[in-house]
Amino acid sequence: MGIQRGNIMAAVTLDRRNLRAFLILSVYLALLATLAGWAVSRRTAKVNRVSRLLAEKACSKCELDGADLRTVNLEQANLGDVTLRGANISEANLKGAFLHRAILSEANFYKANLNGAALSEAILNGAMLNEANLSEANLSEAYLGDSTLQDANLIDADLTGADLTRANLMGAVLRDANFSNVNLSRANLVEADLRRAYLGDANLRNADLDGANLSRATLPRADLTRARLTVINLRETNLSRANLSRADLSRSDLAESFLAEANLSNATLRGTNLVGTNLARADLTGADLTRAILVEANLRRANLTGANLEGVDLSTALLCRTTMPDETIENRDCN
Repeated sequence: MGIQRGNIMAAVTLDRRNLRAFLILSVYLALLATLAGWAVSRRTAKVNRVSRLLAEKACSKCELDGADLRTVNLEQANLGDVTLRGANISEANLKGAFLHRAILSEANFYKANLNGAALSEAILNGAMLNEANLSEANLSEAYLGDSTLQDANLIDADLTGADLTRANLMGAVLRDANFSNVNLSRANLVEADLRRAYLGDANLRNADLDGANLSRATLPRADLTRARLTVINLRETNLSRANLSRADLSRSDLAESFLAEANLSNATLRGTNLVGTNLARADLTGADLTRAILVEANLRRANLTGANLEGVDLSTALLCRTTMPDETIENRDCN
């Protein structure tokens, strides 16, 4: 009798376990079916949104992450606040498109035409814009941290207040562009064309500008602390009150440039061309000016305390209230 009761209890316990397992499996399968249906529905909705975009050239606030928009024609399209994370937009025509506040993280814009496009406040971190045409585009307040813009065209583009921290702009054409208050810290600007560009108050700390062309560029109050500026063209450039502390300007051409009140403390200017350069009131304490060319340079009220002037000819430089390396004051040209 006891054995029969025990068998019955074991069977009931087994049935309960089977029922529980069946219920768990049923819930799991139902959840999988729901997720699969949601994924299909979402994919279908995205396809519909892409189709609408191509037909109407408008999809404001649409979610199009990962969309394939290669070579499409979206000239003058309205894409304000759109989300295109990781999308492939290579070689697409987005001339004059409206992309204000668009989220374009890690999107591929290789060789895309964004001439005159409105990208103000857009998020482009990690985006690939190699060889893209961004001439006359509005990128004010846009975030382009860690983006790649090698050989891109940004002639006359407006990047006021944009963040390009660690961006790769190697070989980019940036002529006449507005980089006012831009963050270019640790950016790669090797061999970039920055002729006549405006970089007032820009942050270029630790940026690499080797071989770049900044002829006639305007950089008042720019922060170039520890920046690499070797063998570059800085002729007739305005660097008034710029911070070039510990920057490397070796063998660069700064002839006729304006560096009044600039901070060049501990900077390296070995073999640098400073012919006719205005260095009035500049701080050159501890600077290395070995073999620099200072013909007719203006050194009035400049501070050269501790500077290395080995191989430097100051016979034609203008010296008035100039603090020499040994801290003596030179007034030779005060009259």
